[in-house]
Amino acid sequence: MNERYSINEAAEIFGITTNKLRFYEKKGILKPKRDTINNYRYYTNDDLIRIQTILMYRVLGLPLDDIKNILDEVIKDNIIDHFYKQWEVINDEIHRLRLMRDSIEGIMDDIYDSKGENKLNKIMESAKRISQIRKIKASWKDRWDFDDWAKTYDISVKNDSGELKIYENYNDVLSTVYEEAIKGINIEKHNVRILDIGVGTGNLSEKFLVEGYDIVGIDQSRKMLNVAKQKFPNLKVRLGEFLNIPFDRNEFDIIVTTYAFHHLNDEEKELAIDEMMRVLKDNGRIIIGDMMFENSLEKSKLMKKLSKEQIDEINDEYYSDIEKLEAVFNKQGKQLDKYKIDMLNFVICVY
Repeated sequence: MNERYSINEAAEIFGITTNKLRFYEKKGILKPKRDTINNYRYYTNDDLIRIQTILMYRVLGLPLDDIKNILDEVIKDNIIDHFYKQWEVINDEIHRLRLMRDSIEGIMDDIYDSKGENKLNKIMESAKRISQIRKIKASWKDRWDFDDWAKTYDISVKNDSGELKIYENYNDVLSTVYEEAIKGINIEKHNVRILDIGVGTGNLSEKFLVEGYDIVGIDQSRKMLNVAKQKFPNLKVRLGEFLNIPFDRNEFDIIVTTYAFHHLNDEEKELAIDEMMRVLKDNGRIIIGDMMFENSLEKSKLMKKLSKEQIDEINDEYYSDIEKLEAVFNKQGKQLDKYKIDMLNFVICVY
């Protein structure tokens, strides 16, 4: 049953004036109902959600006409998808501002450290780097359509119909990632903060969840998150991905991910490592289970043994080169161990 709120009560909830609510109504962006007896306006819970959304978009600088168009489309979506959209807008803006802040700090440091013409060169280099990063992050697309795959993902893993049989040792990969993640933990489980990137339908997160660890999963697919939440109601999930992790610096003791890193090309992988390192605590660990090659030589040897169909399947993805990953992590002050599960599946531990 919906609650009813007067215009004064609704205004007080959001700390705004009643005139602002009347203005939104005049613009056609808000449509309160009228009491059949006294003709006074009243607002329902759905109206309050709409008001909250209007205010959020106004903070982001969107014109009222654009907000009205967005909200008119919301009628076609369920409410959780609507809030996912809000989350995505806010998270993207946070990351954009963080990138600008960090870049400006770098420019300031360069100005202090440089002399003469070098100052201008440093500023230009920094501006170019900002542009490159933003372009790379903006260009990533889900060309695999994980929203469409969400409801049948677990069945696909079980059937493992691909030429390479990449899911043949799926359970071994997940178990190895879990065991390596919890190895040597000497604090209470509920105090260990764990992030699962590309949580999918939640199969890896379940292992931590049932043992009482504090884990949160992120995924760029809303429908994958919905499936994960249906399977594991106690699992905390957020919209996000490797290039835009929706958390602050030094939040996590452990980061885990399985069967997701190969959706990033080499440039994107480097940015993803920067993002993981940003949210990882100084003494934290990263455990990645995925399809990889040990190095370019081993890749070349293996490709010669494969069929055309298998090669085509590999070329449709971005399987990692462990040697290259190790070099990137070494620059971040981290070491890397690797464990081979089968022909293509590896688990790497970064510490």
